[in-house]
Amino acid sequence: MEAYFSRQQIIDPGMCDATGRLGCADTFRMFQDVASEHAEQMGLGGIAMQKRHAFWMTVRTRVHFHHRPAMMQAVELSTWPLTPGKLRCDRCYRVSRDGRVLAEGRTEWCVYDTELGAVRSMDGLFDEELCFSKEVALPAPYARFRHDFADADRICSYVVRPSDIDIGRHMNNVAYLRMLMDSFSVSEQERMRITEMEILFCMPCFEGEELDVMRRSTDYGYEFGVRRPDGRYAALALLRAEV
Repeated sequence: MEAYFSRQQIIDPGMCDATGRLGCADTFRMFQDVASEHAEQMGLGGIAMQKRHAFWMTVRTRVHFHHRPAMMQAVELSTWPLTPGKLRCDRCYRVSRDGRVLAEGRTEWCVYDTELGAVRSMDGLFDEELCFSKEVALPAPYARFRHDFADADRICSYVVRPSDIDIGRHMNNVAYLRMLMDSFSVSEQERMRITEMEILFCMPCFEGEELDVMRRSTDYGYEFGVRRPDGRYAALALLRAEV
């Protein structure tokens, strides 16, 4: 059995930003959703994992934009996991239209054991008959982030809202991306051609916490640090863009 999933997707208005194209944070959400669909099909969805006293936890995600699809366009959305390691597993994503690749993504996942309160081994998790693809989207190594933001600007503060909270009772992954994109005005976003975003999730944030969004300019775009009230960083991210 091949570990591959593909379906049609309409880029509806709720998925688009002010440019009328698929929003950056919405791309991350779309990938997260299709991964959940495929996990259900593989017998590794939310309820099945709950019975194992575990859940999937995103470690980091990278998305590369070749050309963001426009509102109401029909695209093909594909996803497939790679051969898992001992504690981590990568999943790939692709958005295409008429044979043209519009966006690609890759996410690193782990499985968190709610009874142990720790990451658990992936041994025996996947069906032995699964045939994993050797095709890797965005094969370059993930970014190595700097944790020091002493030279960065505090762009804004953000209070974690009830609508940011997911079933795990912490801030949803996509809410971080939306918060980071909201640090730019509409006119700033319209001037940028965003080519890539990557985010590393370090620790959870919870309802009511006030976060500081730190940002510094680089020769390729921007780097971000999402700082918790205790001074530790909840997430680190980068954005590559042409202005």
